[in-house]
Amino acid sequence: MNIFITLDYEIYFGKNHGTVERCIIYPTSELIRIAEKHNVRFCFFVDCGFILKLNEFRKQYPQLEKDYSAITKQVKYLSDSGHDIQLHIHPHWEDSSYNGERWIIDVSRYKLADFNETEIADIVYRYKKVLTDITSKTIFSFRAGGWCLQPFNKIKKAFIDNGITLDSSVFKNGFYTSDQYSYDFRNAPDKAIYHFDDEPTKEVENGVFIELPISSIRNSPLFFWRLFLLGRKNPYLHKPLGDGTAMPAPGYRKKLLTKYTVNPVAVDGYNAYLLEKVLRKLMKKKFEHMVIIGHPKALSRYSIRKIDEFVEKNKGKHNFTTFTKMFKNKE
Repeated sequence: MNIFITLDYEIYFGKNHGTVERCIIYPTSELIRIAEKHNVRFCFFVDCGFILKLNEFRKQYPQLEKDYSAITKQVKYLSDSGHDIQLHIHPHWEDSSYNGERWIIDVSRYKLADFNETEIADIVYRYKKVLTDITSKTIFSFRAGGWCLQPFNKIKKAFIDNGITLDSSVFKNGFYTSDQYSYDFRNAPDKAIYHFDDEPTKEVENGVFIELPISSIRNSPLFFWRLFLLGRKNPYLHKPLGDGTAMPAPGYRKKLLTKYTVNPVAVDGYNAYLLEKVLRKLMKKKFEHMVIIGHPKALSRYSIRKIDEFVEKNKGKHNFTTFTKMFKNKE
């Protein structure tokens, strides 16, 4: 099986956005350590809007100059080392600013589809160019911020014009809606990979785009009670390394603690406990690909240990790979 460990490379978007060092640089350096130890490579979906904002304000504020330098150097190092650097768009950065002390994050337009088609075309072009300028490599894959890929028909032309041919935002049976963002993947095919045109949950043979879905798992409330209790009992091991807070998701925590829910397979925190279980399940279904999501900011000491163990156990049996190695020039 081909295993893709993918990381959304970003800070937090809540009231406390955290620091670049704790949310991005340090936890990513731990991933680099694991990758070099086992000679495997990961895929990083880089929040390009944040890099653009850092560039906009860095001449005014020395701390932002340091943050910009640290991020661009690390992204370049990752790319030069063979890790995948691909496109991750959180378009709310278009409406956000820095006040000299902290980022003022405006999430009123959180989804790419909240913008008009001319604005979308400009955002996709500029955000992709940031990564191309840093890495000098082809950027052809995408992950939507907050999984907000729909309605895709507003985004489609910008992707075609900018050579974005592969998406990895969908996870089977995922569903959430709030004032700021929403996604509905309940009708997505139960497949490891498929093609689509206008709607990422509707398979179209020989469609323009490839969907490589994030693997999903159905969790019981007990799993999340255990997760939250472990965080309180042993924060050193189970609390996120990032020093910020997530943007509000009204009703989401209550839902996790009271109902069975479908979630993306992740390396964030205690979620990494489930990696082996999901791998066995996908092998029984004879799936060719396993896609795992994570966020450097949400990694814990526990999850870093579990990633290390997972790669150690499976590197001789399965293929830890990247989108570029598997799909570049094969679209």
